[in-house]
Amino acid sequence: MSPRKSWPAVVLLVTTVGFLLRIYRLDAVPLRGDEAFTVQNWMLLPLSDSLTRIASIEPHPFVNYVLFHVWGVLVGGAEFGARYLPALFNTLGIPAVYALGRRLATRRVGVMASVYWAVHPFLIWHSQDARNYAIWSGLSVVTLWLGIRAVQRNRWQDWTLYTLLAAITANIFYFELFTLVSFAVFVLIQYGKRLGIVYRLLFAQAFVFVMMGLSFVLLQGNLVGTGGYGGTIGGGLQLPYLLSGFLPALLFGETLSASMLYSVPLTVVFALAVIITFRVNRILFHFAFVLALLPIILLSFVSLRFDVFAPRYILSTVPGFILLIVVLVDYCLFHVRSYVVVSGVIVVTAGLVLCGSSLSALWFGHDYAKSKDWPSVTRYLEARVTSDDLIIQLSVDPAFGYYYGGTAPDIGLPANPGQSVAEITRELETASSRYQSLWLVGQTFSDWPNYGVVERWLNTYMQPVRHTTLAGMSVYQYKQWTVQPDEIASEPQAVFGEVTELVGHQVWLPSEPDALTVWLYWRPLRQTTAQYKVFVHLSGATSTPLWSQDDRYPQNGRISTTDWVLAAIYRDVYSVPLSSVPPGDYTLTTGWYNPDTGERLLLPTSEDSYLLQTVTLP
Repeated sequence: MSPRKSWPAVVLLVTTVGFLLRIYRLDAVPLRGDEAFTVQNWMLLPLSDSLTRIASIEPHPFVNYVLFHVWGVLVGGAEFGARYLPALFNTLGIPAVYALGRRLATRRVGVMASVYWAVHPFLIWHSQDARNYAIWSGLSVVTLWLGIRAVQRNRWQDWTLYTLLAAITANIFYFELFTLVSFAVFVLIQYGKRLGIVYRLLFAQAFVFVMMGLSFVLLQGNLVGTGGYGGTIGGGLQLPYLLSGFLPALLFGETLSASMLYSVPLTVVFALAVIITFRVNRILFHFAFVLALLPIILLSFVSLRFDVFAPRYILSTVPGFILLIVVLVDYCLFHVRSYVVVSGVIVVTAGLVLCGSSLSALWFGHDYAKSKDWPSVTRYLEARVTSDDLIIQLSVDPAFGYYYGGTAPDIGLPANPGQSVAEITRELETASSRYQSLWLVGQTFSDWPNYGVVERWLNTYMQPVRHTTLAGMSVYQYKQWTVQPDEIASEPQAVFGEVTELVGHQVWLPSEPDALTVWLYWRPLRQTTAQYKVFVHLSGATSTPLWSQDDRYPQNGRISTTDWVLAAIYRDVYSVPLSSVPPGDYTLTTGWYNPDTGERLLLPTSEDSYLLQTVTLP
């Protein structure tokens, strides 16, 4: 087989490898919030709702909504199916960037570019993300290839194909506009004297802009002049982040262990790639440099008004970065001077190490997990809540709703950063009187003006009765301080020294991952001179040894035996740590003692503790 005929086989192999990398562990990580929003509101919601209500709050073009809705009809809303669509479309970029490199340089450059695209960590991250970024970037590079072919051949059928796909791509993601402008600038630089090409380009671009403009006017026209959408990620323009964040991300992804560490050498290598490309291939330089640089400039200007200063919004510039780096590698590896070849080997080796490190962090690095472990949290809640409870989700994360299937209703609170303290308070007052328990999950964004309002209100006006941490997220249960009659026993369970009666208890099994929660209900019989303390002990089957305990004043010091209200009912909460307790059978006992003397209050049977129950810890 001749080298010329072997290139397609190589590209097919590279495409296969790239596709496998994109579907590897595709559903191993839970959906993040934006992905869950995609499934719920792009894929599973009726298209009429997506194109009206959803499109007006999340400004994406109409083809994007139609594509995801059709895909949802075909595959449903499971994680693998939702992420398979972007993985599939982004794989198209592998042969497309090969064809682009071949047209602008050589087949060898094209093959190396396809390899880089296949293993590019940032592209793979988005290919495994149920959003439109990977779809857009995959179609964008195909569009660029068709555009280059149209310019070089200058046939009406080539211009027609370019125009149609450009219109589709621009209606997947609006920031394809940056790529279209970059391509137009390249054509004017390289072919500006050939008026026939320029006129056809202008006609094609005008058609695309009209189609994109129609989509925006019809779907998001209400946002014009109202400031209804300010962006949701990245913040405003931050020039230092171009080197410390954008460059590492667009070359090797956002999952490098320390982006600042790589920014200087990557900047040097990229600058060298620009210089070498300028020297060896002026046409490719004009194309790749404009494609890599101009969208960043345009995004920077847009970021002065909107919070969109993030690398994902210029993902379509990746072919420009790839081609510049690949030309540098090609120049070094196939140079006649040995020391230049060695430098090329070093660059390739370093690049492979960075790609491997970034992909490893993507798939296995806990610090770079793309989403919270909502499945663990929702399973915990589903096993414990009832329809008389309410779950308050502080994170306002759509992924919670995607995974949660319990009987208790749930709300997001604060619902948005602009929700007032008064409105939040009214919702909490209503919920506390309507539901038996309020469960608190997640954490409010720290930069929201209403950060901490919900937590402070609950800790002021309600009793925290349960707390655990799951996958780094706190889960709290709150109840009214007033005890309901159905919580206590009809007859006292134990009397301690004629000071108080135990009139009920709850031992919550299965236990929390890190502690055993116990609720004790006391009815005071008299007040004491000394302030007594409660103990809850977890002991072996023979009552020894003592494995764990929780000793504290009743209601954690909120009340005291010296002045508590006689005949009132108090719910008292204890948390017995289990981190050092092995599996087995244990006895759980409680009692009262004077912390100054160690003297315990006795039961009528003269025992100094009461057996609550035997528990089995798995």
